[in-house]
Amino acid sequence: MYTLHSLVDGFPGKSSSHGAFGWSSLWLLQDDDRRVLVDAGPPAYIPLIHAGLAELGLTTADITDVLVTHLHWDHVGNFTMYPNATTWVGEEELSWAGTQPPGTPFVPDLHVQELQRRTDGVERMRDGQELLPGITAIASPGHTPGHLAFHVEAADRSHVFAGDAVKNVFELNTLRVDSTMDADASRASVDRLRSLIRDTDGVLVPGHDVALGLDGREAVRLAAQAARIGFFADGVQGEADRSIR
Repeated sequence: MYTLHSLVDGFPGKSSSHGAFGWSSLWLLQDDDRRVLVDAGPPAYIPLIHAGLAELGLTTADITDVLVTHLHWDHVGNFTMYPNATTWVGEEELSWAGTQPPGTPFVPDLHVQELQRRTDGVERMRDGQELLPGITAIASPGHTPGHLAFHVEAADRSHVFAGDAVKNVFELNTLRVDSTMDADASRASVDRLRSLIRDTDGVLVPGHDVALGLDGREAVRLAAQAARIGFFADGVQGEADRSIR
């Protein structure tokens, strides 16, 4: 059974003027043999990743596996910084991403090309596959065609890592998904993952929010949600806090 650590909590925000924040969830799964990251995080997370791992007595060299939910920049951007890790990427997702022209929104073409090029350290996965002991891939298309979620047998409660199939508590409650390539497929994926945590009394970790559970029919946050943004205005440094319940 895995013990779970949130290295960086996701945040459900975006900017209409400066593009996506890319504040995605980044979790570590740890047992006696493996130290597994769910997604690789965006480039801005590099110092946070080093700090979060150091608190657990680890370095990036200790990571054994990186599970990629989908091939958007904020979820795959740092896969090269884990020198001893196997990167697991969806076979269907990689095939789709490899056909996208440079400049396709959110798809980092150089990262995709590198994943396609590597013969060592990259494994392809598919729906229903038990990639590692206690970790199973679940097809969850919509946000991207080959998106995968992961069901994890944890030491306390089973967890579903939904990636951007479910980005936040609003989407889990309403089945209405923002930023999707196929709204019908997304709705079906959210419904499938919601049913899974309901039937197993599990926890769902969204792509851009803190961990969620079900209280009756309502999805609720299991931890406080907060973010802090620093900025400079009129020659004065400012700071804004945003907390959500």
